[in-house]
Amino acid sequence: MIGRGGMGEVYRADDLKLGQAVALKFLPRDLALRPGRRERFFNEVRLARQVSHPNVCRVYDVAEVNGQHVLSMEYVDGEDLASLLRRIGRLPSDKALEIARQLCAGLAAAHDRGVLHRDLKPANVMIDGRGRARITDFGLAAAVEEGASEGEVLGTPTYMAPEQLRGKAASVRSDVYALGLVLYELWTGQRAYPAATLAELRTLKDGLPRPPSDVAHDLDPAIERLILRCLERDPQLRPASALQAAAALPGGDPLAAALAAGETPSPEMVAAFGGRGVVSVRTGSLLLGSALVLLAAVAILPGPEMLLRVVPLERPPEFLSGVAQELISRFVPSARSGSAAFGFVTDRAYLAYRAEHDRSPGCWKGLGQARPGP
Repeated sequence: MIGRGGMGEVYRADDLKLGQAVALKFLPRDLALRPGRRERFFNEVRLARQVSHPNVCRVYDVAEVNGQHVLSMEYVDGEDLASLLRRIGRLPSDKALEIARQLCAGLAAAHDRGVLHRDLKPANVMIDGRGRARITDFGLAAAVEEGASEGEVLGTPTYMAPEQLRGKAASVRSDVYALGLVLYELWTGQRAYPAATLAELRTLKDGLPRPPSDVAHDLDPAIERLILRCLERDPQLRPASALQAAAALPGGDPLAAALAAGETPSPEMVAAFGGRGVVSVRTGSLLLGSALVLLAAVAILPGPEMLLRVVPLERPPEFLSGVAQELISRFVPSARSGSAAFGFVTDRAYLAYRAEHDRSPGCWKGLGQARPGP
């Protein structure tokens, strides 16, 4: 056994066919007889399987064995963030920043797939053997469009947004509030709202907590501003997304980190991490003119020279590079990172053969379906 919670017990097990460690979550037999609890257990699988990200624990399947329901998921060899914070107190600032970025990325991936976590807290964040944060336990998750029914209070009160405590519907900004509470603990080692009762907790959450810099005197002001923004009582005053929260963290290059992790940045991510600046009229005119010239050149270039127009790549090179790095670290854990290069090449002999044997006007249109391709 490696854990126990309201939705069941979790065990480490060995998959004898594949030779891999997995985690098995068993729904207690008495809870399995309650349709609501059983459906919530199935819902965890239904929603969590939609999210695939390096900072989210993968869920595999659900089965029934001897009348007992069991969920199989990725085994994360490490400890949860709550026990780590109890053991060592607040994290070093650089490590806290690294984990904060990973939590933002994992939460953004869930939201991008239309999934609200609704129970984000240190106990539901695993730190694996490589020091990476992994968001776990989607037992209370809901689809973004569903949120939660009015009057329904689900989750851990300490990490609930004020609107959730009042029985209002959950939202992306509710998860962002919980993210702010986790970040507060990352940098201070203390809970933002140390309340003894639910009534006291509701009262405390009507205002902002003690400034984290009162506890961590060396805290970067940008981090404190972000944490307090996440903990605003009014959801509209919080960051609109986990990506916006990540953009407010100091330093680093989130877009480069996303590419290195094998992700293709979404337009929302690019917009969230964009900076502000001023371009002179002369510089802007030169750039616009250059762009128009390039567009004109693209329009008149023949089909064979614009191969990507007719044969789009199924996966961009950055994505495949990230997959390759993940495979290297999986199969050769001792491998050290070094210089790397990636790209793609054109099979010009294939193109020459096709041009010679197919002179029809639409000869280039079928290249995208050709196997092998160019």
